[in-house]
Amino acid sequence: MALLSFSCEKEIELEMEERGGRLVLYSFIAPDSVMQVHLSKSVSHLSVDDFERVYNGSVTIYQNNRIVDDFIFPFDRAWANRPEVNFEPGDSIMIEAADGSGERVSGKTVIPDAVPFLLSDTSTVLRNDSKNGEKWVLNCTLSISDPPAEKNYYQLIVFEQTCRIEEGGMDCEQEKINYDKNDPVFFVQGKEGSLIGEIDFDGCFSDTLFNGEHYNLKIDLPVEYASEPEQNGASRKIFFLLLSHTRGFYDYYRSRVVAEYGYDLLLSILSGYIIM
Repeated sequence: MALLSFSCEKEIELEMEERGGRLVLYSFIAPDSVMQVHLSKSVSHLSVDDFERVYNGSVTIYQNNRIVDDFIFPFDRAWANRPEVNFEPGDSIMIEAADGSGERVSGKTVIPDAVPFLLSDTSTVLRNDSKNGEKWVLNCTLSISDPPAEKNYYQLIVFEQTCRIEEGGMDCEQEKINYDKNDPVFFVQGKEGSLIGEIDFDGCFSDTLFNGEHYNLKIDLPVEYASEPEQNGASRKIFFLLLSHTRGFYDYYRSRVVAEYGYDLLLSILSGYIIM
């Protein structure tokens, strides 16, 4: 058996072409926050850098086919904030960018309407945990009124804000909360899924189960968020942020989660089969 197992192993050297140098434009656009724009160039898969900086880069922003901003991208920064640019739901947005060599890239989208969303109930309940037995959690019910006649893609982000009174004023910190995603909307569904089971897509889900209807989404937070912070004089607020994504960004975000999840997986080739 040892000889058979040894004979099935084979080392294969892969010669992969190094690629990079493609202009990349990335932006966060939301009616209730400051617009951010990222401009860079892609790097080879063998590079240890996240991106290549762009020199002599320019960015033009169009709102409803009208130029509302035109600026030189700061080469020494990863992001450029544009606080003077404001949008409303329904606005058509297009961003164009170019570098010093004349390469151009662009993207466009439409600001979606705000989806009615509220925290309707909270309770402390005892859950059965397959790994740690029973545990207390803070169960939260979030009511979503999904717009009809269109496919919608969401991401639910939860974070806490802890504030303390100090000399000179109030000091506040924010931290993202990792919550239990046991609601059916977070399960892999049809072609939206991944071949990797039990993967956490960071709160991304679609309206497949409740398209055009009212839905009560339930999540569990660690039970410590049901009480005041341990620090004397500190106060805590929990924020629930429901993002509306386009289908393109939704697929992109999920593919990134799968790629990052796969970084730590062992890939081996044995007798013609790929085992993960």
